[in-house]
Amino acid sequence: MANIHDCLDRAVEDGELDKTRADEAAREYDQLLARYESVMPGPAAEAAALADLKEATRRQARSRRHTVLNQLQAMRRLTTLIGDAPDPALAIRDLIEHSETSGFAGESIRSLSDAYIQSVNFGIQDALTATGRDVLGRSRDKALLQDVLRELHLEDTGSARAKELADAVRRQQERLRQAFNDHGGDIGKLDDYGVTHTHDHHVIQQAGFDTWSTFIRDKLDWSRIEDRATGKPFVAEKGELPDAETATVFLREIYNGIVTQGWNKREPSMAVGGKALYNTRADARVLHFRDGSNWLDYNARFGSGDPFSSLIGGLHGIARDIAQMRVLGPNPKLGLEYAVQVAQKRVAGKSQAEIAVGKKAALARTMLSHFDGSVNNTENEALARFFSNTRSAITSAKLGAAILSAPTDLVTVSKAARIAGMKPQNVLGRAVQLAASAGDRKMARRAGYVAETLADTGAAGNRYLAQQMTSETIDRLTSFTIRASGLSYWTDMLKTAFRLEFAGYLAQNADRPLDQVDAPLAKILQDRGITPADWDLLRAPEGRFVEQGGGDFLSPVYWLEHQSSLPRTEAEGLALRLQMMIEEQLEYAVPTMRLEGRAWTVGDTRPGTFMGEMARSSTMFKGFALSLTIGQYRRFVALPTGTDRAIYAAQMVVGLTLLGALSVQLKELSKARDPRPMDSSTFWAAAVFQGGGLGIFGDFFSSGSNRTGQDIPQTLAGPVLGLAEEIRRAAVSNVSRAVTGERTFLGRDVANFARYNTPVASSLWYQRAAFDRIVADQLQAFLDPEAEAVWERQEANRERNYGTRTWWERGKLAPERAPDMTNVIGGVQ
Repeated sequence: MANIHDCLDRAVEDGELDKTRADEAAREYDQLLARYESVMPGPAAEAAALADLKEATRRQARSRRHTVLNQLQAMRRLTTLIGDAPDPALAIRDLIEHSETSGFAGESIRSLSDAYIQSVNFGIQDALTATGRDVLGRSRDKALLQDVLRELHLEDTGSARAKELADAVRRQQERLRQAFNDHGGDIGKLDDYGVTHTHDHHVIQQAGFDTWSTFIRDKLDWSRIEDRATGKPFVAEKGELPDAETATVFLREIYNGIVTQGWNKREPSMAVGGKALYNTRADARVLHFRDGSNWLDYNARFGSGDPFSSLIGGLHGIARDIAQMRVLGPNPKLGLEYAVQVAQKRVAGKSQAEIAVGKKAALARTMLSHFDGSVNNTENEALARFFSNTRSAITSAKLGAAILSAPTDLVTVSKAARIAGMKPQNVLGRAVQLAASAGDRKMARRAGYVAETLADTGAAGNRYLAQQMTSETIDRLTSFTIRASGLSYWTDMLKTAFRLEFAGYLAQNADRPLDQVDAPLAKILQDRGITPADWDLLRAPEGRFVEQGGGDFLSPVYWLEHQSSLPRTEAEGLALRLQMMIEEQLEYAVPTMRLEGRAWTVGDTRPGTFMGEMARSSTMFKGFALSLTIGQYRRFVALPTGTDRAIYAAQMVVGLTLLGALSVQLKELSKARDPRPMDSSTFWAAAVFQGGGLGIFGDFFSSGSNRTGQDIPQTLAGPVLGLAEEIRRAAVSNVSRAVTGERTFLGRDVANFARYNTPVASSLWYQRAAFDRIVADQLQAFLDPEAEAVWERQEANRERNYGTRTWWERGKLAPERAPDMTNVIGGVQ
């Protein structure tokens, strides 16, 4: 019989097999043969090894065929979408994130992902409300959460409630598994899937292979772990262990994959994108634990996330992957490159159009890398963690009063509602009802809209910040600040109100065919590909949510679970398209950090590099303002007539300026100051900047420094570099004075550093005046013999520059008067 190695060599020579796959097959055969020769005669071992290798190869071939077919379908769809788009350059960008100016009719990854996540949260709403994080970042019921995880691993806890919640989670896992496979993936069904394993490669690397493998070996269920060489489990019965050598070889491969983050099986190349998405989810399912208790033990020792983050992050992660695969195919980065080439062919020979396609292609690549997280692959992990933790700590020290900037949301919500055809007062009224009534919030959840904070895995500040690689402690500190300030709650109520009112608005139009619904709504539906036939299916009474008071809502995620006209797969596609449309309108109402904003501010720089950390630090807090500007500019341009655009611009400028003025005054009051006089151009300049999300720059219209004493270059450089400069300047100044025999200002500098940079305490709007007076002032009075003279100079400068005084005198333990509200008319006496 011919030797298998000879056969493989001949296949390579004949061009039937590439060298890499031939070497891999030979290696797998040798491993199988060595294993079988220890338990059977040589010829039998050779036959068994060859049979198992053939079966594994057949299975891989079937999987590849499925993937190739899905990629071909995606290519055909992309050819049509880019070919029919009014502007192919803008269409490339809109594959990643929707805008109203391009005329692109296809689905966008970000809004599709948001729609998927909404539907997932609806399916697990009871688990979210019972076990989600409280204001301190802890699970509301840690014991129940752990029991849910045990039940997901088929460990009987005896808790009916835990089993019920686990079943709901499992239904979403199975739904997402099927959707992932439908779009080219290959995940087998596993009843004891549990939750996603999140390995902390840094901790594992520090522990070393021997410690890690010894810890995990007995916790695994080897009867459910597939030996990829044979396609069969390592052992026959649960509780059995493979021989030590086999286990070591297998675990060594897993260990190397974790600590090298996959580079042990990859070679540098010029190919785009690395590993395709259709492969990644199958890889994550290699390890199976004996039960949930063993998983919890492993996660506590070597996991990178807390149990709640692993549970929710796993569901949301696969939803995001599905969105990419649905739009761009099983290998999204290659799918994007194909779309770019279609656009390039369409504009070939037209120089300006070629330039535009090139620019938008580069932008889309960067946006996709921010969406899939590949831009966050670190070069130097220690450096990246240091800067990320620093940024998060600064966020906790600076964003505790961000809620005072939130009144401007009322303008964007009102304008977005009106453009969609809704009544703004209904949306704002609904937000008030939701904020005041737990019953109304429960009704919204039953209708399909779960507050996003319930599913928060620690990124409560993501409305203003890009994702960061922070330690769990710092992450929770930031999350606590945002939650405790009320910003998360405010954002939740506005978003839920907008979604719910939009669903109500759809129901109001449901008794009419598509060509007779309100014109603004009809345009939005048609622009997003909802046909008359689709609308007839959506408006059927059995799919609508009707509350006890009679309120009627056409909620896509509710409709999906209650409609009976379409097969599940078709119904899911239609429901997601409708929910995607709502999510796109919501972005104009309650702006967040756009992918495009991140791409413009951070680019494709990576954490742990000098340029990457400088980009992330210098643009900190500025990306949100850019995202707000991008969204509103796009909406302005999309309006049909010059008159409409002029009216929109005027209303937005006036509204944002007036509510920016309110924010300026609220911030003054929170700092123990009287309101600023509103009869000066400097005040209204500050209001304009505040309305646009850049309130800190308004300070420069009446002073050479901002509210924390930093000058324009420091402010432009961002809070991280500004903090570094503040420390450097204080250190150099005090050392220089000490060397020359002059009196130092070390005590003053220490007190002021604590005043402006203490996480939570110096930040939260309702307590920062008390912290400033009772803690920082007392510390300065103790350390700085000239404290009172300094305060007098500072107050005189503030009165001269801003026309306002403090209502809680410096150095006093309690205020002696109330704020002087009459100061708003000007003329401080």
